[in-house]
Amino acid sequence: MRILPILGKFLISVGVGVLIFVGWTLWGTGIATHREQNELFDEYASLPPFKVFAAQSEPSGPPNSFKPGPGDPVFKIKIPKIELNDDKGFMVVEGVTDSSLAKGPGHYPNCRPGFEPPLCTQLPEVWPGEKGRVIVSGHRTTHAAPFYDINELHKGDEIFIESRWGDFTYTVYKQEIVSPNQIGIANPAGSRDPELVLTTCNPRFSAAERLVIFAELTDWE
Repeated sequence: MRILPILGKFLISVGVGVLIFVGWTLWGTGIATHREQNELFDEYASLPPFKVFAAQSEPSGPPNSFKPGPGDPVFKIKIPKIELNDDKGFMVVEGVTDSSLAKGPGHYPNCRPGFEPPLCTQLPEVWPGEKGRVIVSGHRTTHAAPFYDINELHKGDEIFIESRWGDFTYTVYKQEIVSPNQIGIANPAGSRDPELVLTTCNPRFSAAERLVIFAELTDWE
């Protein structure tokens, strides 16, 4: 009969362990990400802005020499509709590996040293302000969940990007749910107008699908 008390203690221990794991996954990773974000903002603040020409009639990106490494801070994102719009916003890092996304939303890179397929594109890298598709991926439930509410973004909502080469406003024009292996998101065909795409897992707490937000460039400084 002593087996029942022993089994009960074992199950309680397992339950406590599961609760600790879930707590760390949902909240502990967020604490770590906020710490990483503070360090990224400090690093970003120490970088000089790029020289741009005030008289240019079209927006542009950084110089061709701009080749940040994995996890480096590259630009800020603010989304008022979902309250991702405090004084800082969120710092976007270069790369979409697990280690990069643990720091914050990640900018989808082109394949070069430090970035390996399939988590990069063979096409030229696109930066805010340039023609083509800027892709930013982010967590929805862990690591501070920056994209937790992007399902609430609809046509007409604005997304603000602040970078060392200019500030850009993108306006949402559609939302889609696609399969997780949909390669057309990262390697689009057809129009090369300036646009921004946000991607995250869908539904929450699952990676069965991808939620994608499409936005077009509507203003810049």
